[in-house]
Amino acid sequence: MAQRDLVIPSLKIKDRSIFSLDELYKLLIRWFELHAYELQEREYRDEDMGGGKKHLEINWYAERKINDYFKFVIETAFLVVGLEEIEIEKAGVKRKSNKGEVEIKIKAYLLKDYDNKWESGAMYLLRGFYEKYLIRASIVELEKEIGEEVYKYVDEIKAFLNLHRA
Repeated sequence: MAQRDLVIPSLKIKDRSIFSLDELYKLLIRWFELHAYELQEREYRDEDMGGGKKHLEINWYAERKINDYFKFVIETAFLVVGLEEIEIEKAGVKRKSNKGEVEIKIKAYLLKDYDNKWESGAMYLLRGFYEKYLIRASIVELEKEIGEEVYKYVDEIKAFLNLHRA
């Protein structure tokens, strides 16, 4: 079974503001594409709260193959409460936007032996030795790299939310 090295156990961004959910969505999808991740939307729940407000729960799973043994994985969970469509005016131009409370939780890990090639018999026993002594430096470097990527991803989200303040 593939093994997870949890690098970022939990980061949370929470904001109550005016923002375009559609633009945020597109920006983050583009971020994953630019960083060569395959993105899957594993859950999308949209619940009407009445009064034109919605409750959304969205879960993303993004992975990037590093080599035949390692993958980077970033999981993102969006919770949007009280989402409503509004119209704002900037520089004399009216645009549609959204208002609500958004909470984004992010975790990241290094997925090792994702094809389970080291699962059978003697290979399983060698795997511990292989990781502990032969490729330990590579593991440390990859954990550092995915950590840095996640913080860039978080910075992108925060910059977007701050830019779109009304």
